[in-house]
Amino acid sequence: MQQAGSEAAPAFRLALSIAAGIAGFAFVRRKLGFDHARQHAAIALASGLLDANRDCLKVLDTDGKMLRVSEHGATLMEAETPEQLDGADWLNFWRGEHRSAAEDAWVGALAGTSTCFTASCDTTKGNAKWWSSTLTPVVEDGAVVALLCASEDVTRQSALLKTLREQNELMHEMESHVRLAFYSYSPDFEHCYHVSAGIEGVFGITSQVLSRSPSAWLDLVLPEDTEPLRAEMRRIVAESAEGRFEYRIRRPDGCLRWIRSTAYPVRDAAGSVTRIVGVSEDITVEQERLVALDRLAYTDGLTGLANRAALVRRMKVLCAKKIAFGLMFIDLDRFKVLNDTLGHTAADRLLKDIANIIQKALPADACVARLGGDEFAVIVNGTSDKDTLTTLAESLLNVFSSGTRKDQTGAFVTASIGISLHPEHGNDHEALLTSADIAMYAAKKGGRNGFRFADKAASDVLGDFELERGLPAALASGQFVLHFQGIHEPRSLAVKSLEALVRWNHPTRGMVGPASFIPILEESGFIVEVGAWVVDAALEQLAIWRAAGQGSLCMSVNVSARQLRDNAIVAVVDQGLRKHRLPPRCLEIELTESALMENPALAQETLMSLKRLGVRIAIDDFGTGYSSLRYLADFSPDTVKIDRFFTARLGHDEATASIVRGIIQMSHELGMKVTAEGVETKEQLHILRDASCDYVQGFFLTKPMNAASMATTRHLMALQQGQTSIGQSA
Repeated sequence: MQQAGSEAAPAFRLALSIAAGIAGFAFVRRKLGFDHARQHAAIALASGLLDANRDCLKVLDTDGKMLRVSEHGATLMEAETPEQLDGADWLNFWRGEHRSAAEDAWVGALAGTSTCFTASCDTTKGNAKWWSSTLTPVVEDGAVVALLCASEDVTRQSALLKTLREQNELMHEMESHVRLAFYSYSPDFEHCYHVSAGIEGVFGITSQVLSRSPSAWLDLVLPEDTEPLRAEMRRIVAESAEGRFEYRIRRPDGCLRWIRSTAYPVRDAAGSVTRIVGVSEDITVEQERLVALDRLAYTDGLTGLANRAALVRRMKVLCAKKIAFGLMFIDLDRFKVLNDTLGHTAADRLLKDIANIIQKALPADACVARLGGDEFAVIVNGTSDKDTLTTLAESLLNVFSSGTRKDQTGAFVTASIGISLHPEHGNDHEALLTSADIAMYAAKKGGRNGFRFADKAASDVLGDFELERGLPAALASGQFVLHFQGIHEPRSLAVKSLEALVRWNHPTRGMVGPASFIPILEESGFIVEVGAWVVDAALEQLAIWRAAGQGSLCMSVNVSARQLRDNAIVAVVDQGLRKHRLPPRCLEIELTESALMENPALAQETLMSLKRLGVRIAIDDFGTGYSSLRYLADFSPDTVKIDRFFTARLGHDEATASIVRGIIQMSHELGMKVTAEGVETKEQLHILRDASCDYVQGFFLTKPMNAASMATTRHLMALQQGQTSIGQSA
């Protein structure tokens, strides 16, 4: 039994082994079937993940061959299908430094570490792309059996980064080399967000200093410029408007520089200022150039003194600030003789010497200028005291003429000085210079080597100059107006005619009488234009009055000698009569004897042309001019107007009364009417009435008045009918 049992045991164990083997094989078979299914599922899942990912995914073997590429990855690599890339050598896609980066990442991944790199390689079609790649090792039983490469196409991002990098490099180069400081500050200027490297070249401090102390640049500004600069900074924020300011700083190295800062407020959607950006630049060279140009523009090249432009600039400032000062106009006596005798070179040396004398003889703060030639001018600041200026002028004249003056010419020099005062002699530089110039000529006429203050004569000349300057604008802007004075019949005192008298309603001087501006009109020749306007305006007003019921009213208009120089006055009169539809006999042209005598032949021709129009002619101011009976006969006037000089003496001088009666009788015998001007008393009126004077005119009867005052129908009718208080009392 033991033997049988012992023999049966191996067979039993064999059977058991076979059974176990069979069972084990069945188990292994079942296990392998299960793993194969999972493997297929895993492969399917991995393949789906590969194709769904938007990167370029690749499975690489340890030799670098591509085992599998995702569908999207093949598209990114511009391959026709993923299979086109199967077996391709991944490292061969990289070139140069980019291959080196790929190889380094490859080695690291084979060593079991996930690696990353960014480099450029070509696609299958040769187009360069930038990739950001990650190599992940696939480890089995502790060994790397494959690599998973995920590459993101970053070509667009790389191009953008390159552009930004280039721009940053450009900005950095500009900020480093251009002498400009770009900055960004908080609205209150308490925080510095950014400042460029140029800050050191402009302010002499580094950006690190401003980071620690944002107001460090402001501490460098000169005290006198600080507050105006701060005010501008406050204005920029308050008004939300850009600003610019030029100021001076003292750099840490002690150098004084001019800076120009421009600031721009940056606003948010609500309109609030969120920060201030801008630029600061060193403009010292520009300022120095301006100073040099200013020196050239305002300095006399010969003497080094201020020139006329500098003097005028200084006077404008003082006048604008209403500061009192004296102006001395200095002209060397007999300088033309000295210049011709000494020669130009020696004369120039003399002028330089004179410039030094003037500067040394006057206060240090006096502005001394050479106006040109031998003319100098001095502004004595802060005084319009005549005693002080007298002392200075006398001192200057003494130095000129004394033997103590030392120069290389040895010439004896004197000067004439005119002095004007601000504001007594004018409120602007032109008035003061003119007044001083006139006073200087008065000093020359007084014997030279002296001085004069501006006086009434200078003021009158200056006033005439100002009037002459305003003449063109006066006519254009309607400043000239007409006043009218009645010409009366002496018994009834009825107004038979009106004389048109031109007045100037000056914008600053008020109503200016003809005596002040008629001579200026004559000298300037502007009387022709103004005279034509007077004729037209007088006829226009006459037409209005005649249409209002004063059908017999006439008008007298004065014509000057200048207007008689050609026959243009004839055309003016003819045109005016036609324009206003007036009969020629209603107009009387008045001319002075002096005007007729200037060119008798031309005057007679013009008068004949006017008489042919039907216009009446009157000789004004008769008796004070030539009073030639021959001329009276030649011109054959319709009316003779006796000058007010004779009228004023009536009642006091029998000889004058005899002359007046003789003029009236003679005129009547020649068929002429007589008008007496300047009637101011009842006695004068009675004498003229008794002498059979045809018409009278004067303040006793009617004063000159404007058209509005004369215009009422009732007033004109009363005057025409003689129904006035004067007529009743006379």
